[in-house]
Amino acid sequence: MSSQKQHNEAYPTGVTISLKELMRYEYYVQDMPILPQHPVYSLLAGRHASKLRGRGLDFEEVRVYVPGDDVRNIDWRVTARTGITHSKVFNEEKERPGFIIVDQTSFLFFGSKMYTKSVIAAQAAALSAFYIVKRGDRVGGIVFNDATHQYISPKRSKSHVQYVLQAIADMNTLLPQRKAITSNILPLNEILQQARSVITHDYVITVISDFSTINQDTKKHLRNLSQHNDVMLVHISDPFDGALPNGRIVLSNGKRQITWQNNKHHWGEKYEEAYSKLLRGLSDEFRMYHIPVVQMDTTLPVEQQVMQHMGKLTKR
Repeated sequence: MSSQKQHNEAYPTGVTISLKELMRYEYYVQDMPILPQHPVYSLLAGRHASKLRGRGLDFEEVRVYVPGDDVRNIDWRVTARTGITHSKVFNEEKERPGFIIVDQTSFLFFGSKMYTKSVIAAQAAALSAFYIVKRGDRVGGIVFNDATHQYISPKRSKSHVQYVLQAIADMNTLLPQRKAITSNILPLNEILQQARSVITHDYVITVISDFSTINQDTKKHLRNLSQHNDVMLVHISDPFDGALPNGRIVLSNGKRQITWQNNKHHWGEKYEEAYSKLLRGLSDEFRMYHIPVVQMDTTLPVEQQVMQHMGKLTKR
């Protein structure tokens, strides 16, 4: 038995995740009633309709004929009714490669409920990768932890998705062996800078992290990526991010520890306000740049959270 398999079996479900578990998301994608018009499915990035004029799959409108229009697209019924030549206009579908950036740093190796953040991040990446390939597009990305990263060039096949997910599973199963907890902002910014050097245009970029220590450099990289691509953030959180339990608790970063009480010096109120400010900042600022933020947490598997979100959209 390999050492990696031994490590994986040594921890309860939800602490780490294996390649076998990630590969199951192929079947979740097949069973889900995927509706591209729902905003949540920008997470499952696939083909997007371009604004190119031409023969395509999706009818857009009928408008007055202009010189240069394909005569095969003339709408003869509207032309006969109005006496003015009209053309049918289509949205031409073009490839949009999917690029997934997955945070597997020690900062995400935490969870107070069913899963660790790192497992939820891995699940979200698996669901997205399989959906991209299902739609016929190429998928690639960067998986990173505190010490290293792996760049995977976009390709279009199930075997390539397995290669992507193997990279995620490998880094995920290393997390219990970490020696210390360090901020993930430096590696995240370095990865975003690298992504800018390899991504050209017309990509659908999904960045999966907890963004807990996001700074101005992070925002600058994301804004630059969004100028010629569609960018989406998947924010992974845990209930303890927003509020710590009452009572006397001990908090530690692996090196130092403190005794915490919510009612002492209004610590609890300040803690909750800091997290609320983070959420408001993520949504409000990135909305200006048309970068959606999808919220996911550690209380349920990703596929259930997506289905719940679909239900809310349907009721609106």
